[in-house]
Amino acid sequence: MRSIVTVFGVLLLSAAIAQPASAQQRRRAAAPRRVPDTGMNAAGVQIGAALPNDIALENGIDLTGTLEHYLSPRTSVRAAVSGAWLDIFGHSFTGTVKPVAVNGNLDYNWEGGAWHPYVTGGIGWYHYRFNENALDSAANKFGIDFGGGAEYFLTRHDTFLGELLVHVVPGDDVIGSLATYQSSYWTLSGGYKKYF
Repeated sequence: MRSIVTVFGVLLLSAAIAQPASAQQRRRAAAPRRVPDTGMNAAGVQIGAALPNDIALENGIDLTGTLEHYLSPRTSVRAAVSGAWLDIFGHSFTGTVKPVAVNGNLDYNWEGGAWHPYVTGGIGWYHYRFNENALDSAANKFGIDFGGGAEYFLTRHDTFLGELLVHVVPGDDVIGSLATYQSSYWTLSGGYKKYF
């Protein structure tokens, strides 16, 4: 009987010691993951102004969609597709120039509490669509983009952001049906980004 009580006591003591260790393990596992972190992804959408270098093009609207993968908490690779609408003026005809850019960038961000400033740069393919006096044409070029911005964290996984990018297209001219235009332009945009 005494040995049964001893075994029972040892089992109770073991269970009492194991319980707090198990609870600590659960608490550690439930600690929130840092954002951004290695292996995380993010998707975003931005709207803003497209500011052309060509004096024959008016400022227009730019829309951008992004997908991002984090190689480390500070470094990510980003794919972006953007489209701009620029009206032609100062010629004897009217129309629009609509550049579409598909870019791959490397981003670096700094931890600043709720604010995360960042820089970005990459390469891309630029497709220009022209509508000049109802004549449609197109041109393709490769270029680079670089700039920076800042994200503000509303929640752990939701941010607002502002960004300034310069799109530099070598050769600096694209040819439509009726005129030649400088291909480089700037974008100033704001938007929303979701981490997952």
